[in-house]
Amino acid sequence: MAHQVVLDVSPRTVKGKANKRLRKQGLLPANIYGHKTDPTPIQVDALTFDHLRRQHDTRNVITLRLANSPEQTVLVRHVQHDPLTGGVLHIDFTRVDARERIESKVPLRFQGNAPGVKMQGGVFLHLVEALAVTCEAADIVEHLDVDISGLTEIDSVLHARDIPLPPNYTLVTDPDEPIAKIAAPRVEEAAPAAEVAPVAPAPAPEAAPTEE
Repeated sequence: MAHQVVLDVSPRTVKGKANKRLRKQGLLPANIYGHKTDPTPIQVDALTFDHLRRQHDTRNVITLRLANSPEQTVLVRHVQHDPLTGGVLHIDFTRVDARERIESKVPLRFQGNAPGVKMQGGVFLHLVEALAVTCEAADIVEHLDVDISGLTEIDSVLHARDIPLPPNYTLVTDPDEPIAKIAAPRVEEAAPAAEVAPVAPAPAPEAAPTEE
């Protein structure tokens, strides 16, 4: 089970263009949706949220603590980015129950050594970043470990069905989806030798005219 992620947030009273002032103060506008409840406008400390993103904790269930209100269990539904700078502009959270089954993409973490690389000179290809699964919200893990020691030969392949899942997980990704493989090393073909055109002999110089 993933470790608990807690994020302190505050009520937000400004909307629209006024959100620009929030961002200048280091705060991000956000909304909480879901469970047939009216959206709740909140604001989030930008540095704290950026830290969660760098730790990949925004993929997990997050407990939001709002002063004078019950804690809310949420997932990050959408993050709006500035198209020029890439900075975060707005966050949408969606409410979930800890025992509610949800669909999530769980990152893969490859472990071990592939004999097909070490012994046969193959190239390890990492084909998929995450697996889509369903599980209870409280059971989302930070990553799935993938042992690549079974990739012993050139063209050996790991499929989605080969990845061990925690109890009560259901695979959504196509079981036959290739996850990783050992490819043959790329051999560069020697460039063909350039053909040398025969050189025509230079014409003999003409004799100077004789003065009469």
